Amino acid sequence: MKKKIILILILFIALFFYYSSEINVVNDGAGEMKQFVIEKGQGVSDIAENLEAQGFIDGKTVFKFYVTFNGYKTKFQDGTYNLSTDLSIKELVDKIVNVRWTLEEKEIKLIEGWNIKEMDESLANQEAIPAGELINYSATIKNSDYSFLSDRKEKDNLIGYLYPDTYRIYADATVEDIVEKMLDNFDNKLTDEMRKDIKKQGKTIYEVVTLASIVEREMFGYENRRVVAGVFQNRLDVGMALQSDATVNYITKKGTTRPSYADLELDNLYNTYKYAGLPPGPINNPSIESIKAVIYYADVPYIYFLTTPDSEIIFSKTHEEHVANTYKYYSN
Repeated sequence: MKKKIILILILFIALFFYYSSEINVVNDGAGEMKQFVIEKGQGVSDIAENLEAQGFIDGKTVFKFYVTFNGYKTKFQDGTYNLSTDLSIKELVDKIVNVRWTLEEKEIKLIEGWNIKEMDESLANQEAIPAGELINYSATIKNSDYSFLSDRKEKDNLIGYLYPDTYRIYADATVEDIVEKMLDNFDNKLTDEMRKDIKKQGKTIYEVVTLASIVEREMFGYENRRVVAGVFQNRLDVGMALQSDATVNYITKKGTTRPSYADLELDNLYNTYKYAGLPPGPINNPSIESIKAVIYYADVPYIYFLTTPDSEIIFSKTHEEHVANTYKYYSN
């Protein structure tokens, strides 16, 4: 029995010294710098095979043992790494695992109510990505990639789902990294309870986000938005046009609070003066406040509303009341 224990100890010591020496052996490469990509969801075995296939290591067993023994299995992050082909396994793992900790971080801000073009321009101005990348990349996201996109109709971009917020990103973050952060944020903000309540109302997430994007531009303050959402819901219930200036501005790209009569006559499905019901899709990326306001809209008797030049909100039950209020505040 003692001999077996001694043999096991000798074997363990021999393996330990072999392992210790092997992880420090410099790889027999030319020392050239090459890019190595870790895809999202790849495990240590996949990473080891790719490293060996691309000439970064000579033997994946020691690599996997070193990573497992030192608790690095969960430390690998997807991304593109610039690595030399003449590193030891220890050096290689250190560079992959610790590179993110040494990279500079930056803060980016995306404002509630911005559409995808405005977000794209802002990210370019903040030197986060080249202009046009957000627009182009968002067109590649499939509905199957995220459960909350399953009922999305307008599939050429992610407008409505790119959650506006302040984010901290690595200096080398890609558009994929940024979009993933925004979509994950949307996923977290839209709670299970909210999703259940949307379903109870016989609505889809897409419909809620679409109306929330209109409410976002039409009104400020959570309680005010709940009332305005109630007004819009009343119009939808009776088949009346939403008559939202925000959707007309989405077509014309104007920032006016009162579109012209010519604007109101534009033949476009986003013209909610001309076409009843919801527009084809969201007109911007709304806040969770506007989304909640639509889900939990106020049960009100109003059909009309307007905001006075002094930012006072006036609600009306009838068209006659609304016309009188409009004349009262905008006749001069």
